[in-house]
Amino acid sequence: MESIQIIIYHVIFKYRMCGIRFMNTIWNKTASIILLICISALSLSCFIFDRPIDRYKAANELYSEKQWDKAIAEYTKAISMDSNQPFFYINRALSYNQIGEYDLAIADCNKAINKKHDIALAYTTRASAYNEKGLYTLALADSEKAIELNPKLALGYINKGWALYGMGEYKESVLACTNGIAVEPDRAIAYIFRAMDYNEMGQYEDAMADCNKAIEIDPTLPLAYVNRAWVYNQTAVYEKAIEDCNTAIRLDPRIATAFVNRAWAQTARGNFDLAIADCDTAIKLNPNLPGAYTQRAWSYFEKYPYDLSKDWWDMGMDDCNKAIEMNPKSALAYNMRARGYILKEEYRLAIADATKAIDLSSEFALPDITRAWAFNNLRLFDLAIEDCDLAIAKNPKLSAAWANRAWAYNGKGMYNKALSDINEAIRLQYDFAWAYFTRAIIHKNMGDYEQAKSDIELCLQYTTDPKLIEAARALAATL
Repeated sequence: MESIQIIIYHVIFKYRMCGIRFMNTIWNKTASIILLICISALSLSCFIFDRPIDRYKAANELYSEKQWDKAIAEYTKAISMDSNQPFFYINRALSYNQIGEYDLAIADCNKAINKKHDIALAYTTRASAYNEKGLYTLALADSEKAIELNPKLALGYINKGWALYGMGEYKESVLACTNGIAVEPDRAIAYIFRAMDYNEMGQYEDAMADCNKAIEIDPTLPLAYVNRAWVYNQTAVYEKAIEDCNTAIRLDPRIATAFVNRAWAQTARGNFDLAIADCDTAIKLNPNLPGAYTQRAWSYFEKYPYDLSKDWWDMGMDDCNKAIEMNPKSALAYNMRARGYILKEEYRLAIADATKAIDLSSEFALPDITRAWAFNNLRLFDLAIEDCDLAIAKNPKLSAAWANRAWAYNGKGMYNKALSDINEAIRLQYDFAWAYFTRAIIHKNMGDYEQAKSDIELCLQYTTDPKLIEAARALAATL
């Protein structure tokens, strides 16, 4: 009996041990299967959440947050995973435009167009880059192609307006921008470019209205403040111009035109070194900006009469020539070169350049004033008065127009008219030293020596120009 029990226990123990080994085998297999499932799930998760489209969407989010460099990195990862998607390149090009990498933007647009030639956004994005580089003919062609492909794309019209503006076709540019506004009324940039056209045409109230509208739509858009600063500069409200430029630079330290417009105001205020520094910054940011060279030329010319440390006149003429080479239709550049010729008493050359500027932009008042200045120096007073009449009709807030007409009236012995005009010039610009000098001459000619002496004191108070100081003191000696 006992032996039978021993045998039974042995059998039971054996099968228990076999069961344990069996269960271990099942567990090991089960664990392996679970591990394999987990690995597969993880791989599938990586596949699902690291697809090219996910990188592209992440990049778009970064773009909307204005994190341009990070957006570019994500677009680049998407492209490395799938290089056949044209919108990956287009959106990276948009980001490159935002950081001033225009050649890279053009290269990406070329790739997108090669892959799919009928995407309007590729052409208008490339047009933006061309416009930034001053390649307006190419920008115009791309803009018109974009409009042909998608007449409802506001950016096509806006870039067309930008290109036409760069080519000096301001009325056509206004039409293009207006078409863009009709398509998308809340697109702030359309108002900005139309304001630029109005500025060039001397329609400053219209320009101011468009700038204010753009700021109302998007108060974080720096270009709106830049263009409003331009209006302030043209109407001699220089402190507000500087304030708007400072706002634009705070919003985007890389916006070259903000430095150019601030330089204009600084030059008008007599802060020539600050103006030159701003122009240098603008040129560093965008070497293809004609206005930066033109503006720097003005500051150079202002330093020429009294600072002998450099060849300021030659430097100014070089900058004018550079601006004209970059944009042969720049009325501002021809006008500035005319001012340079006047400083060297080359009045006929000045008249030729001022006339060229007037032909390029008949609505632009400054060339009329510059030509009047040259006519006054040649004692052609009637011609000077005619040009000042034109300038005042275009922009009655330009003090130099009234001052030059006052000089011409004085030259013709029409002292009452001369006094009325010079008073208006001083009312518009209280620190206009040359206007006080001119009024001193008029008062002397009218026999009012005490008023002449007072005006000479004011002239000396507001000028650092050694030639004007010398002339004012010589006049004082005759009283």
